[in-house]
Amino acid sequence: MDRAQRREELKRSLKAIMQQAGEGMRLPPERELASRMGVARETLRRALRDLQQDGALERRQGAGTFVSGQSWLKPLVLRSFSEDMMARGLVPSSEILSSRATRADARVARNLKLVPGSRVLELRRLRLASGEPMALEETYLCLQTLPGFDVECLAVESLYDVLRRDYGVVPRNAAQEIQATVLSEDEAHLLDVAPFSPALMVERQVFSTDGQAFEYGKTIYRADRYRFEVNVGRPPGEWESGA
Repeated sequence: MDRAQRREELKRSLKAIMQQAGEGMRLPPERELASRMGVARETLRRALRDLQQDGALERRQGAGTFVSGQSWLKPLVLRSFSEDMMARGLVPSSEILSSRATRADARVARNLKLVPGSRVLELRRLRLASGEPMALEETYLCLQTLPGFDVECLAVESLYDVLRRDYGVVPRNAAQEIQATVLSEDEAHLLDVAPFSPALMVERQVFSTDGQAFEYGKTIYRADRYRFEVNVGRPPGEWESGA
């Protein structure tokens, strides 16, 4: 077996260890890995560097070498979580954490264009992709426009699909704000990450094709799984030359 073949065999062995460890987990120290695999530490380091360049490993100064998780680029288009996951070849599902009929406070009423105190549905869901926790959603809907709404169907169906099919509500556009946040211990537990991990919070106000605001909510995305893509341009009428 020549040097290149031995190097590829070493990388395959390392990938098997990485798969066993799981995404986000730290690999054993180099000394231990080199001893276990019967190679010199410099040989091991070259293989680790190759895997790092491939994006499979992440080296953190003073902390060690970690198995990388997949970070997905999410364009800012109005698409449901279910549609987004299916487009990636994954199986979307939801765990309904809580649902209740309540009265809209000033913030919720303002975003749904309602009178404060109007009855709304408050829904909290854990969103999963092929069984892996991805996001936490808090959604508010106007109950007056959704007679007989079945919350339980959202464990397997997309909210937008249900609204379109049963109520004729078709999403058209949304106003969204994105900000960085830190997960609480409870949120981190639900998303299966370390407490106080970084996250991205998206606050949204969604409008239907008839111009009515029908959904208001917040979604907290795992920062190790999501990056947002924003395309920008100059305002119409402004000159285009110069810096």
